[in-house]
Amino acid sequence: MGRSPRSHHGFLRCFTRICVMAQSEILRCRRRSKKLVLVILLMALLSLAAIQSSFHSRSNNFSLPSFIGIHNPNKSKHANKKCALLFFGLIKESFTSISLPSIQKNILSINPQCDIYLHTYNMTHVPINKRNTEYHTHALNISEASLLTSNAVFEEMESFYKHHQEILERTRKNFHQSWGECCESHDNMIKQWNSIEGVWDIMHAAEQKVNEKTNNAERKRTRYDQVGLFRSDVFYTRPIDIFDSQAALPNFAHHRGYNDRLFYGSYDNAKIWASKRFAFVDIFEKRYMKSIDYQQWDAWSKIRKVFGGMYKDGYHSETFVKRLLNHYGVEVDLRDHCVWRVRSGQRLLANDCDGMQGFSTFKDVRMYGLAKDADGLRPVLTLA
Repeated sequence: MGRSPRSHHGFLRCFTRICVMAQSEILRCRRRSKKLVLVILLMALLSLAAIQSSFHSRSNNFSLPSFIGIHNPNKSKHANKKCALLFFGLIKESFTSISLPSIQKNILSINPQCDIYLHTYNMTHVPINKRNTEYHTHALNISEASLLTSNAVFEEMESFYKHHQEILERTRKNFHQSWGECCESHDNMIKQWNSIEGVWDIMHAAEQKVNEKTNNAERKRTRYDQVGLFRSDVFYTRPIDIFDSQAALPNFAHHRGYNDRLFYGSYDNAKIWASKRFAFVDIFEKRYMKSIDYQQWDAWSKIRKVFGGMYKDGYHSETFVKRLLNHYGVEVDLRDHCVWRVRSGQRLLANDCDGMQGFSTFKDVRMYGLAKDADGLRPVLTLA
């Protein structure tokens, strides 16, 4: 049934009355709250400016993927366990701007009860390393290490060469040839071994001090249940709970062996990864290493090389680590922890995890500003 003309007029009169009342109320509110209107207007202008600034920043600067830095809700699960976080390697010029924030967010905050130790070298400049796309030297400020921990040792390079010149000369005879000419990359590998063992020794010395204050029954016990070892010159993209495995490695960049950029697990397994490398040299050379002299290979090894099979070519970091862990019976868990190396000039090698399932592929990384470096030799990310 349709409405009568009168009912329509009544509806319009009612609507008009409501509008007049609303307008009257608005005018009354305006007179009473001019300051509130001004505040709201100012807030709107500031919001618009922020949106424009954000859009401009996204258009011109590098921005990290949204999944990076996921908070771990179980960080207090092992609050009563004793643990240690050990950092090794150089404190580069981008430590406070790139590496340290990622360490604080994705390692320290996830394992808040752990003690922190660091071994680094007392160097004032990053050495030139063409293989690492570091073509120019950059000044270092190693005092920034104090922002990470006070339990730190800064070893002089003279000390390193004094204690390891013999092992350098011995292992250089079988350097990994695919790294190029001897011996820049090879020597850096030995320096890394020394830094890893060095930070383990710092932690162990701290344990001994604690044990000296305990009774004899407790003296044989180790202080830490779990230990994590991490490079100090990289960008950590995801949270790492060092209690989720007895022996964990990141699942990328294995290069026929095991990724050598971090390890975490039980005290005993971490001890093997960190402190057994120099002692393993004899065993490695006698049991596992193929001579770099191709003429000395047996026929089967030559055939396997032709068809891309597994073979050894001197001292290669990742394959050495795999032999080490396998020899001592350490069964590893491969975890999806993507770590981007940081090069001098505040550059991220953000294609490090290319092909890693569930993480960035080379195509994904291109979305975040991938470009070639100044020499056009390798894809890198340059931060604005």
